[in-house]
Amino acid sequence: MADMFQEGWMKGVAVTTTCLAVMTAIAASRGTACVNKTQLLTAIEGSQWAYYQAKSIKQNLVETQKNSFEVEALGAANPGQYAAYNAKLQSAVEEAARYAKEKDEIKAKAEETGVQNRLLNRKGSFFSGSVVFFQIAIMLSSVAALLKKRYMWIFGLVFGVIATGLLGYGLFLKPLLF
Repeated sequence: MADMFQEGWMKGVAVTTTCLAVMTAIAASRGTACVNKTQLLTAIEGSQWAYYQAKSIKQNLVETQKNSFEVEALGAANPGQYAAYNAKLQSAVEEAARYAKEKDEIKAKAEETGVQNRLLNRKGSFFSGSVVFFQIAIMLSSVAALLKKRYMWIFGLVFGVIATGLLGYGLFLKPLLF
C-alpha cells in the first residue's frame, strides 16, 4: 500500500516537472522576443533622434540665413534689392517653421518609441524572472524525486506557482506580443 502511494506521488512529480519545463520554454521564448524587439526599438529610437538632430542643424542654418537676409535687407540700395532680400527672408522664415514642425513630429515619434521600448523591457523582466523561478521549481522537483522527499516537491510547486504568475502577468502586460 505504501508503494502505491509512493508511485502515485512520483507520477505527480513527473507530470508537474514536465509542465514546468514546457512553461519555462514558453517564458524563455517570450523573453527572447522581448529582447529582440527591444534591440530593434533601440535602433529605431536612435535613428529618430539622429534625424531630429539633422533637422535641428538644418533649422539652425536656415535661421542663420534668415538673420543674414534681415541685415542685408536693412542695407538694401534700392527697392528691387530690398524686395529680393525680403522674398528670401520670407522663404527662410517659412523653411524654419517647416523644420520646427518636422522636428516636433520626429520628437514625438522618438519619445513614443522610447516609451514602448521601456514598457517592452519591463515586460521582458517578468519573463526572465519567471524563467528563474521555473528553473528553481524544476530543480526542487527533481531533487524531491531523487531523495523521495515530498515536502521538496511541494516547495518546488510554490516556486512554480510564482513563476506561472510572473509568466501570466508578462503575457498580458502591454504591449502585447502575440
